Amino acid sequence: MRPTYQEYKTRRILNVHKHVDGWFFDKYSAHPYIGCAFGCEFCYSRGAKYLRGRDHDDFDRVIRVKVNAAERLRRELARKPVDVIACGDWQVPAERDYRLSRQMLQVVRDLGFPLFIVERSPLLTRDLDLLTDINRQTWAGVAYSISTLDPAVKRAFEPRSPSVKTRLAAMAQLAEAGILVGTALMPVLPSICDDDAHLEEVIIATKDHGGRFILASGLTMSGPQAERVWHAVDRSFPQARPAYERLYASDAYAPPRRYSADLGRRVRALCERHGLADRMPRWIEPGLLGINRRVAEHLFRKVHDLELEEAHEQRLWAYRRAAWTVDELATSIEELYNTQGIEGLMTLPGVGQRIARLIAGWLKE
Repeated sequence: MRPTYQEYKTRRILNVHKHVDGWFFDKYSAHPYIGCAFGCEFCYSRGAKYLRGRDHDDFDRVIRVKVNAAERLRRELARKPVDVIACGDWQVPAERDYRLSRQMLQVVRDLGFPLFIVERSPLLTRDLDLLTDINRQTWAGVAYSISTLDPAVKRAFEPRSPSVKTRLAAMAQLAEAGILVGTALMPVLPSICDDDAHLEEVIIATKDHGGRFILASGLTMSGPQAERVWHAVDRSFPQARPAYERLYASDAYAPPRRYSADLGRRVRALCERHGLADRMPRWIEPGLLGINRRVAEHLFRKVHDLELEEAHEQRLWAYRRAAWTVDELATSIEELYNTQGIEGLMTLPGVGQRIARLIAGWLKE
């Protein structure tokens, strides 16, 4: 059933994140549509905090269209420092009808910003000319969202999303054009497709289609989205219900850390077996501050390592805060180290002796 559209002019489109994360490294984000016709049952955007009072049943039936998206993006982005922006939404039929994501890519290209896209739609290849231009000027990275290659799982949880075969074909086309591409293996559905056989199938397909990385994450559940997931599990995979009751006891938003760490360790081992990374390489800006981004990337990777080791939360936050400190430093950390050594690094907020020594080692490489 074709969704209906509600057109409106937005007063603001650009989201500016306080800090980058260690997954996608985007500082900004901007999207032209609210709601999605694909209507995947597990989509986190069905969660109550994203609906903002809208009827959750309208999520995939009524698509709100920001008809002035490109105009607003040009005005707002022009006043911001250059950094990675997550941009666009290639859902069908909205983007095929309105072409707003293509217009937004033109803005990103014209203003010289690096770009990151996470997407389920092969329609993205329509704009390969703009993606190539952006990649030539600065940088472009794409993660195709694929939860499984199992057709039974797809029918149960995302029956209206584009076929995985067409997503992989699009991935290969982007890779052939020289664009960094990989798979957002999200969400991994517990007790349904989180075994090594399902995971490895996606990893091999990613490699075979030019992908260079895998970003894996388990399922989160909240509000109406959780209700839909429970319904899909009971309808198609009732044998998995006991596992879900255990992992999401007391309406937990996410599985326990132990589960997530085990999943991450297994994905890392499978990626190493097939020559892929389990983190996405980030864009590094040219100039003196580029080294700050690189050191921060190392620190974010250390956070992920500690997560897989099930380290104490205090240690995770120590490295995460240090990563933000270095990433947002207005002067060169390399110059600071060259002039003041380890002691100079320890003057930075959140950088103690252990982290300072790690940073020093990376700077010497």
